[in-house]
Amino acid sequence: MIESGSIEPIRPGVYLVRGAPFTYEARLWSAVLATGGILGFATAAHLWGMAGEAPDDVHVIIPRELHLQRQVGIRTHRHAPQPQTHDRRHGLPITSRTATVLDHLGRLRLGDACSVADRAVQRGWLCATDIDRRLRQQPGRTGNIRLREVAALISDRAAAKSERVLHGLLRRASIGGWTANYDLWHDGELICVIDVAFPNLRIAIEIDGWAFHHSPDRFQRDRTRQNELVTLGWTVLRFTWADLIERPGYVLAMIRGQLAA
Repeated sequence: MIESGSIEPIRPGVYLVRGAPFTYEARLWSAVLATGGILGFATAAHLWGMAGEAPDDVHVIIPRELHLQRQVGIRTHRHAPQPQTHDRRHGLPITSRTATVLDHLGRLRLGDACSVADRAVQRGWLCATDIDRRLRQQPGRTGNIRLREVAALISDRAAAKSERVLHGLLRRASIGGWTANYDLWHDGELICVIDVAFPNLRIAIEIDGWAFHHSPDRFQRDRTRQNELVTLGWTVLRFTWADLIERPGYVLAMIRGQLAA
């Protein structure tokens, strides 16, 4: 068939019917077939909807002991096989959604990792035990440093840490007049404890930690508390972990704007 010109080689051992379009899906299949691997990392993140644009190279994971000649357009990653983390997407062999999140997070800068992880937690793709399992079972894997940072944000200690980050921002910006963990009383009843309050101006700052995504009760309590604050004449500003780490300038600008108003 090669001699007749009806098919043409596109990779070692992989052929395309002559005249057929070499689509993105065909690129993916050719990489999988030529390496015997599964799609992972940036390519898997794109296919699972975690990354916007497809990477220039197709990322495939192959067994650690397998050494292949480098091929243009393919980036190989050698890791010990983890069958429980394999899945199918559009028929293609790919790392599971959770495994893909973990691999993807380990290669992002902290701000981007926070945003991706926040979304993954909200959608049920990731939880703290998934990160703990990866760190415990594969302690020397590339990306674990970033995963440990992300794990700290999802843990039960995240709320306290988020408040410390906010306190540091306020101090470095020389913003005073605030009180941490402010007890708000009304008619002899403790209404709530505000994360950071400017009591004289009735401005409350609340931090949404990632834990609230897992608990409908926590989400409802936060919204009920906010309604009570507004009813009592307080202005409420809410920020997320991603805001504190990735957009501290935005956080400070919003607070300064309210203080000036």
